[in-house]
Order: sequence, then structure tokens, then C-alpha cells
Amino acid sequence: MTNGTATIIETKDLSFTYEGGKRALKNISVKIPAGRKIAFIGPNGAGKSTLFMHFNGILKQTEGEVEYNSKKVEHSKKELIELRKEVTFVTQNPDDQIFNVIVEDDVAFGPFNLDLPIEEIRKRVDDALMMVGMESERHRPIHHLSFGQRKRVAVASALVMNPKVLIMDEPTAGLDPEMVHRLYEIADEVNMKGSTVIISTHDIETAYSWADIVVVLVDGEVLAQGTPFEVFSMKDVLDRAGLSVPMVHGLNEFMSAKGHSTYGRTMSTALLNIRKEAEPGMLYVMRPGREGEMYGCVGMYGSSSRSFIENKEISVQFRFNAIERCIEEVLSGKDSTLYLDESLSHVLDHKLSDVAEHGITISVKECI
Repeated sequence: MTNGTATIIETKDLSFTYEGGKRALKNISVKIPAGRKIAFIGPNGAGKSTLFMHFNGILKQTEGEVEYNSKKVEHSKKELIELRKEVTFVTQNPDDQIFNVIVEDDVAFGPFNLDLPIEEIRKRVDDALMMVGMESERHRPIHHLSFGQRKRVAVASALVMNPKVLIMDEPTAGLDPEMVHRLYEIADEVNMKGSTVIISTHDIETAYSWADIVVVLVDGEVLAQGTPFEVFSMKDVLDRAGLSVPMVHGLNEFMSAKGHSTYGRTMSTALLNIRKEAEPGMLYVMRPGREGEMYGCVGMYGSSSRSFIENKEISVQFRFNAIERCIEEVLSGKDSTLYLDESLSHVLDHKLSDVAEHGITISVKECI
């Protein structure tokens, strides 16, 4: 499953029984490769949240072992403090995690307890609030915030620790569509900095297009783990888990049966061969901090780009899924402009390589 990548978290025959006798996890053995994006899917009550709480020592297994960086997790106070500096957990309900009165104070709590210099704490808090789009709310009482805003604060409180592993339990539950896309942009940004990102989700379309690895959990047992294409090709596993086939995966299978090569994991890449006759337009890339002439529809991707555009009140057509939508514009023969954080250039490169595999080259021009 790891394809040569180092394993950062591993469980070995992990079982857990709650007080009262409910056996929530049954002999689970999973390997979480470092620096990858992993989605756990399965029905409610499958044990996803319970498993996640073992990854950073909130719960102690009844049987089996949990390892972090090839070292057995011990449940001493000292060991758990060290573990939670590097493995952060965002709960499904933000009210289970937030306990300070003011936004800024809650986000600063973690690094403050690391005894970091005050300037370092301020910088981390500023960066985390910018990433989740809560800079303007930093002095507000938390009880004045909406559910979605409180969820952003909970995510910021995890990001401020600069974790090596970010775990989010149903992170998109209760969020509006734009914030859902924004949260996955944040996850990409964290991952591009080298961190491992683990989520649980009921959104199979996102699991298919976003994750490097998918793990199916049902009734406390792992039914399957592998690449999205591998897992969603297992019809017996999907039936047992009550899951449907993602739309793009179904299209991939249909085209493969017709003798075509496998397509990408998003709709725009899945339809590439249909667009081969069109002459692509030009994709212009702008970096946050730069202003100048823009061409066609404009998209933004990344926390710095989003903050810059919102502060400058620049007109933007694609506020989420911007890379995909700008590429779709270009593939239809139009020009498009993408505001993109430098740190997220690899995301664009990956999408362009998907396009290139189908014999289509998109010209990219960096705006200076």
C-alpha cells in the first residue's frame, strides 16, 4: 500500500471495546504512509472516529498496538504530549474542541503551551487564521460565530501546531459548498508542505478525486485499502459498505471497457479525449501580491491568493475548484487566469500532467 514510502502511523491487530461491552474495532491493521492524503470511508458507526482517536492517543487500545514513526505509542503523560505536538486531531463537532472565549486565544493555546517565543506564536496564529479565512474574526467571542466559523477555528487550532499528521473527522459536515472546497484546498496546502492528511468522509466523489489512498471501514473492520481506482473497483466491498461507485470512476470503467486507456480522477480529465479536437487556450498564472492584466475567467487557489484577492476586491469567477475550472476553460479554447500560491504549484503541475497523458499540451504563462 505504501509503495516504498515510509510509514508514519501503523496499527497492528488493533481492537477496542467501549465500557459496556461494545466492540468498536476488530483486529485492524493499517499503514499510513508519510506525506500522503488518506480518506477513510464507510457508514455511520463503522468505527472511523474511534480509530482516529487511537492515532494520537486519545483512546488506548484494548488489544494490539499503535506505532508512530515505527515506535510503539505509550500512554504516559510525557509520551502523549510529544505525540500530540505532531499528530493533531480535528473533531467532527467543533464545540468538542474549542474551549476559549475569543478566537485568537483558542488558536494560540497550543503553541503557547509549547513555550514558543511570543513572535513565533503570533506568526503561527496569523498564518493559521489566514489559511481558514478567519483573520477578520480573530477578536470575536466564539459563541457569536456560526457553526461553520467555529469549525474553521477548530481547524486553525490544529494547523497552528504545524503538525506532521493532520487528522480531520468528517471535516466538511455542516459546511456550505464553498467552504467545503476551501477546506480541501487547505488540506492540499498542508500536504504540499510535507504533512500527512487523514480524513473521514461520506463524500465518495471527493474521496475518489482527492485521496491518494482510500480505506473502507465497516462494523469495526477494514474491508479494503488501496488506491481510489483499486478500492472503487471492488464491487463486493462497495455493496457490503453500502457505497456507490463515484461518477468519474464509472465513466473510467465504461471507457476502459470500450478499449480506451484509463482516464483521470476528475470529470475534466475524464472527458479529455472528447476535447482532443479543440485548440487549447492559454493559462496565465498570477501570484498573490501581483496585479496586472488578466485574461478570461479568473480563478484563485490557495490561502495567500484568496486573502490577497479578497483584500484587493479583485473580481473572480472561480472561487473554488479553481484549477479544474480554469483548465476546463482552456480546454474549451479560451484563455484563463489563475491566482495560485507558489507552494501549491505542484497541484497545478499534477493536473497538467493528467492532461498531457491524453496528448493535450496546455501552455502556461507566468505573469510577471
